[in-house]
Amino acid sequence: MKLTTEQIKYVSDYIESKDIKWYELQVELTDHMVSRMEELWAADPELTFHLVKHYAEEKFGRNGFKVIEQERTLILRKEFRKEQWNMVTEYFKFPKIIVSALVIFIIYNATFYFDEPIKLVVKLFGLLVILAIPRLFSYYKNRKIQGKRFLELNINHATFTGIFGVMYWVLLLLDFLKDSIQEHPILILPFCCLWVLGILLLFAGNNLQRKSLEKVKKQYQLS
Repeated sequence: MKLTTEQIKYVSDYIESKDIKWYELQVELTDHMVSRMEELWAADPELTFHLVKHYAEEKFGRNGFKVIEQERTLILRKEFRKEQWNMVTEYFKFPKIIVSALVIFIIYNATFYFDEPIKLVVKLFGLLVILAIPRLFSYYKNRKIQGKRFLELNINHATFTGIFGVMYWVLLLLDFLKDSIQEHPILILPFCCLWVLGILLLFAGNNLQRKSLEKVKKQYQLS
């Protein structure tokens, strides 16, 4: 027995009421619920709509919808990080590694033009934060498409907010090593490498954010 449009809408609204705020999960869970309900109803046409819904929901277990949401979040985060690091590692392979090494070399040697090398590093990480701000604005601008929120678009948000956390620890570590760096300038080299890595992660995150947005719009025919 097929569910009517009104009944499918009821199931969709019910799933959303369970604090499933991501549109792609609402669609997926609704499809699973509807398919299961139609199977149960075909096996026993005497069942009522609400009883069929209850039996179908039991398949997901206690708090099953939220468990699926948590599992999907972990999977998407893992996939995003893997793609991001794959893009970054390309810049540590020949011949792109030459460019990365050259940038690190230039930054490191530039620190010798400062009485306090730390000042240049602080400015560079400040620049990294500034470069992340437009990406944050882009995220907030596109986090909803036609009033719908998507888990996939939310995942890479952590890439840009994480930069602010990294900046905090870098400043803390630089302050702690201030005297040692003044005596041994070579200690500034790991920070130069970290900055280049941060730029690459930001660049990769930006590309993945754009691709995710295009993918979601195309998949769900949204503009």
